[in-house]
Amino acid sequence: MHYLQPGRANARTARIIAVHFHCSDGGVEVPIRGVIRQAIEDGELIGSCRQGFYIIDDAQDFRRYIRSLESRRRKIARRITNLNRNWQNP
Repeated sequence: MHYLQPGRANARTARIIAVHFHCSDGGVEVPIRGVIRQAIEDGELIGSCRQGFYIIDDAQDFRRYIRSLESRRRKIARRITNLNRNWQNP
């Protein structure tokens, strides 16, 4: 995705990316997030942060983003566990 810039400091929001590519869906920007996921599957090094999406271009940004993903994975796993428990014990 050539529109993204290297480095976390240059992150662009999904909304800004969607406007640039004329594919906004009214604020949610789901299509752009899908394009980002596909680009990563296709070999791109794209990270995200609160400020948006960026090209990962150094080890520090890479490690920071991996830690962020790992944290999200743990939180999702905890939510799944709690929902399963709540379903079994209403």
